[in-house]
Amino acid sequence: MMGVAVDVSHSGMQVRTGDGVELAVQVAGEGPPVVLANGIGVRHPGWARYIAHLQRRHRVICWDYRGIGGSGTDARRVGFAMSRHGWDALEILDALGEDRAAVVGWSMGVPVALEMIRAAPRRITHFAALFGAPGRPFRAGFPLPLGLAAEGVAAFSSRVTGPAQAVMDLAAGLPKLTHAALAALRFTSWDVDRDLFAADVASVAGAPKDAYFRTMQALASHDASDLLPRISCPTLVVGGGRDWLTPPAASRRMAAAIPGARLLLLPRASHFGLIEEPEVVLDALDVLLAQSPPGE
Repeated sequence: MMGVAVDVSHSGMQVRTGDGVELAVQVAGEGPPVVLANGIGVRHPGWARYIAHLQRRHRVICWDYRGIGGSGTDARRVGFAMSRHGWDALEILDALGEDRAAVVGWSMGVPVALEMIRAAPRRITHFAALFGAPGRPFRAGFPLPLGLAAEGVAAFSSRVTGPAQAVMDLAAGLPKLTHAALAALRFTSWDVDRDLFAADVASVAGAPKDAYFRTMQALASHDASDLLPRISCPTLVVGGGRDWLTPPAASRRMAAAIPGARLLLLPRASHFGLIEEPEVVLDALDVLLAQSPPGE
């Protein structure tokens, strides 16, 4: 499926964090704030349909993770933990004068959102987890030996970036071939929005690989499963029947562990279900965001 043009207008700004990192932030629309926490290495164009839809009723806030896109990183290049990314989002809310916000996370954005909830539960009004796991994502998606191997590859690539960069550059330069290869592997689907998928691939390819793989290494070792039973805000968990990176069983376990969470499984969706079936996901998000948050 070729991409459908969407009307997205946003203002860009820089927010300086407490540890001195300049973050690139994108803001669109007016209304109750919604934070969009992206997948690893992906920037705001991957959320284009969501920004266009949500900005009609909400103030939509997105940002480039530290070390990615227009964002810098700390001097020692060590601040890539999921908890640090969560604090970045909270500091962005502070800079924008927003006390509370809903948070929607995709893939890596799910653990980032969970760390926002851990750090400041009162500030999170709604939580949506799209195609992501609460912890140890490689072990959630693969048999243990393969999961451990994937963690090892991430650790190695954070130190030796050349091979990974060459593969990413090739993928970005041959978008049709890349899509066909990844669709054959069921990492994405044949009918995904090709333009948005190509933008996501290009974003990852353009990310500095030391920051990208340090972030992946931090993601691989992160686990917020202990937090799930304590989440009290309205929650939506969306999973894909063909998502082998975050399989349906992981989505079911996550939803079952969060009191009152709604589970939506899309049988034909892959890990990129948010751009394969955006209308279905957006309808579910509208229902979630219409619920009264705690304390109201």
